[in-house]
Order: sequence, then structure tokens, then C-alpha cells
Amino acid sequence: MDLLLLVALLPLSWISYSIYCLLHNYREASHLGIPIICVPISPDNQLWIALQTAFPSLYKRLPFNAFAPTRHCRLGWEFRDRYKTHERLGDAWVAVTPWRNWIYIAQAEAAAEIYARNRDFAQGADWQRQRKLTATPFNEQKSPLVWSEALRQANDMLHSWLSHGPGGTTATSEDVRTLALDVLAFAGFQKSYPWQSQQAMKERTASTYRDSLAIILQNVLIILVLPARLFSMPFVPKQWQQVGWALRTFKKYMLDQIDDEKRSISEGEAGSKTLVSNLVRAVENQQSTVAGSGLQAPKPLSVDEILGNIFVFNFAGHDTTAITFATAIYSLVAYPEVQDWISEEINFYLPDDDSSTWQYEKTFPKLQRCLAVLLETVRLYNPLLNVPKYTAAHPQTLRVNDRTLRIPPDTIVAPHMNALHTHPRYWGDDSLQWRPSRWIISSTPSFSNPPSSSTTPNNPNHSTPTPNLAQTLPTERLLAPRKGTYIPWSDGVQNCPGKKFAQV
Repeated sequence: MDLLLLVALLPLSWISYSIYCLLHNYREASHLGIPIICVPISPDNQLWIALQTAFPSLYKRLPFNAFAPTRHCRLGWEFRDRYKTHERLGDAWVAVTPWRNWIYIAQAEAAAEIYARNRDFAQGADWQRQRKLTATPFNEQKSPLVWSEALRQANDMLHSWLSHGPGGTTATSEDVRTLALDVLAFAGFQKSYPWQSQQAMKERTASTYRDSLAIILQNVLIILVLPARLFSMPFVPKQWQQVGWALRTFKKYMLDQIDDEKRSISEGEAGSKTLVSNLVRAVENQQSTVAGSGLQAPKPLSVDEILGNIFVFNFAGHDTTAITFATAIYSLVAYPEVQDWISEEINFYLPDDDSSTWQYEKTFPKLQRCLAVLLETVRLYNPLLNVPKYTAAHPQTLRVNDRTLRIPPDTIVAPHMNALHTHPRYWGDDSLQWRPSRWIISSTPSFSNPPSSSTTPNNPNHSTPTPNLAQTLPTERLLAPRKGTYIPWSDGVQNCPGKKFAQV
């Protein structure tokens, strides 16, 4: 009887505590003077995210109307909402949750200020230490490697797709995930693999470093939620045992590379130029530089921190790149006129069909229309829903329009990416349309760059054919968006170090 009572009291105690915390946070939010939305569960609650991922069909039935209490705690609500809540409540509003308050900002100047004040709205001193040491591996020297390997992998994938005949392929998203994985393996670890379709990979036994990384990325959620040692237990399902093999193989390979790099440094040898090599050498160089200046050296990255950063680089770089690539392909299929538009540029600058002759330094800077397709895709369909900031232990002030918000400690401040990327105030009446040509500006009068007013309702990408490509293409340049309105790779000194990597 006592046990049953205890079992019954536990959920009641949790609910009571959550209500108490919600009321406490509501009182704090009321001093901000901006609209308040009460959310029963914090959007970053790990258990809540795991349950939604495990049972998506059940959680899709939760109401999503404007006043539903579950609207703003559903996984991915930002993408579905876009700018609608801001249109109803204004440029700043606060979501009150039992854990902490979330302030959402959809005003360009305020968003830019948040990213500029990296010490006021940051992830803490430890994050800054790690960022300083890990940003070094992502430099322009890597871009030619990424370019050449991406071309080789894309050629192999294209030949595979063409081999299916008129029926084509139904595995586009899966195959581009393989392409992204292979490019990462080569650029990051100097491991080159022939491109294989997902079906071919499933039909063989996993045995390589790439296989281990692929399995980890496919099962990242359960890896984050469950203890690693569980996957090595003999009684767990076969799929989980495979995850255990992948974790052990990946870690062993990384540890071997770290040991080899430290040995090379001690013997004065050149580095292997892999991601591990650059991380280890960045730490060593930082320590040497500080020692020579007489200043106190920052705490170096531990082996576990190096492994953690490598995993984050792979996870973040792989999923975001693969999702964006697949979405761009689907969008091009839906708008064949955009295919024609970028084909003009590709055929003009790359008349030779032999991709081995396409040099990164001479070619990439000219492909403005191709880059516009990427920029427009991540504007509308960015895999990242938000890059939130944090006030930590100190209160901060933030000016939004004509009001100064006094933000208490321990508050999340989120420039609302999906709202900023789609608000008609910044992107015009067709802000929800996928229209890459909005990114191209030309100084040639004869060029017809279709603005929103010249598009037809059924064809937002319609434009007048360009009469003379030799005159128009060299004059085209990319639009520079208003500061704070375009933040797919974050902004300021804390922006994504792999931005150029992803674009190439």
C-alpha cells in the first residue's frame, strides 16, 4: 500500500513542482512588458524531444492552432509557424516554461545586436575556449579538397541515378546523405571511398570507418539518450549491438589518429592535415604561443573534448548539408525554369564536360546563381530551427524597436530564425516562395532579374530569357541581406566555422 501511494505521489509531485516553476517564471516574464505565451513543456526538454521522435504520428495529432497550449512546444514548431506568432504578437514575445523563459526576437537590429554582444549573450567561458581552439581546422586551404571530392562523389552518384533508366530513383535523400558522409570523411580524415547507393551499403557487412560513422549518425538520438555501455550488452537487439560496434570502432580510430598526431608533433613531422591533426596541432600551437608570450595558457582540450568536437563536426556538418542538398534537388525538380537559369551559368563558365578540369579557385567564385540556390534553400528550409543565446548569471538589456527589455538572468534569448527569414517586412510579399533569383543583382540594364512584382502566381521564378550571357553573367553579384535578417549559419564571432565548407 505504501509503495502504491509513493508511485501515485511521484507524478503528482512532479506536476505540482512544474506548476510552481511555471508560475514563478510567469511572474518574472510579466516584468518584461511583452506578450506572454505559457508553454507546459520546455521545447528543449530531452525526454519530450525523444518521445516526439519515437512516436511522431501520436504527437502530430496535438493541436497547432494559434491559441493551442501545445503549439509552441511541438518539435519543429518554428518551421510551421514561420512569422505568424510574431505577426500576431509583435517583434518580441516570451514563452514561459517550467524550466526557464524563452524570448523570441524577430526584429533585425535586435537580432544583430544579440550576435554582436557575444559576451553578454553567449554559451559561457568553456564554450569560448573550445571555439577558439576548434575554429582553426576550417580554413580556405580545405576548400579545394572539398570541391574535388564533392565533384567526384557527385559524378558517381549521377551515373548511378542514370543507370536506373527513365524510372529514375526514389532514394534521393538517402543517396545525398551518403555523398555528404563521403565528402566529410575525405576532407576531415583523408579517407576516400567510392560512392555507393544506400541499398548497396545495406547489402554488405559494415566494416570501415565510414560505416561506423554512418551507423552513429543514423542512431544519434538513442546514442545521446542511452549510456554507451548499454549497446555492448549481449541481450540488447542486434541493431543496438551494431551501434555498439560503431561506437567502439569510431572511438578506436579517433584515438589512434590522436596518438599518431602527437607522435608526429614530438618528432617534428608535418601533420596529416586531417580534422584530428588540425585540432591536436591547434591546441599545441596555442599552448606554445601563450608560453612564449608569458601569459597564462588556457586549459587545453582533453582527449574526450577532442572526440566530442569531432562528433559534433560530423553530426552538424553531415545532417545539415545532406538535408539542404536534398531539399535543393527537390526544389529544382519542382521549378524546371530554375534549372534552366542555373544551367545558363554552368554552361557558360564550364563548357568542358570533364569535371576534372573544373578548378576551385577559378570556378567557385563565378557560380553566383548556383550559390543563390543554396542561399534560398537554407533561407526557407534551414535544418536548424534556432541558434538561441543565453543570459547566464547576469541580467542584460536589449532594445527592440522603441522599447528596452530588461532581461533577467538564466533566460534564453532566441533570434527567431524562421521568422526573420520569411517575414514579408524583410523579404517581400513572396517571402514564403522559393525564388533563388531574389539573391542576384545585376548592373546590366538588359538583364531581367525577376523581382516579386514581376512574378506570376503560378510561377514565382518566371523571368525573361537573358539575351547576352557574356554581358550579364560577369556583372551579377549576390544580394547582401539586411543585417540580422539572414542567419542560417548564426552570425558574429560565434558563427558556424563550417559555413564555407558547406557552401563549397
